Amino acid sequence: MAARTGWTYQQLLVAFNLYCQMPFGKMHFHNPETIKYAELIGRTPSALAMELTNIASLDPAITSTGRKGLQGASAADKIMWEEMQADWENFAIKSQQAASAFGSTTGFEATIGDTFIPDEIIDYTESNKTAQTTIRVGQDFLRRSVLGAYNFRCCITGLAVTKLLVASHIVP
Repeated sequence: MAARTGWTYQQLLVAFNLYCQMPFGKMHFHNPETIKYAELIGRTPSALAMELTNIASLDPAITSTGRKGLQGASAADKIMWEEMQADWENFAIKSQQAASAFGSTTGFEATIGDTFIPDEIIDYTESNKTAQTTIRVGQDFLRRSVLGAYNFRCCITGLAVTKLLVASHIVP
């Protein structure tokens, strides 16, 4: 049996990046995104799923509803949680950069069952338009995080068409 090694800072950044975007009920080793990201960071899907649920044990949004996550959060997990809470925007940038460094190209935007579908391949309009826009750094990460927190649905109407879900004035 191979010796277990600790998680690197970069691997934890990627795990936290994924955690912020994935609904709690989807954090399992069969999830295609868990498998993809585990391969990118050199971990098994089971190890990444366990790490995601360890992170969940630190999240008041999870624990306040009676859900627990796992109780194996490490000191490094706790330090990273505090880092994320202290400076959300900088953390979003660092976690996206870490994911990109491992080869991740995009987050996920929509779900069909357990399958996550990248937003850019869903065309609801049947036409394309080229546009130039300015976005705040970290906005994409925040958008995916909010979508993941609400299971890719509007928290008020239940609408599940992610192209129509806009959080223009949300604050992290």
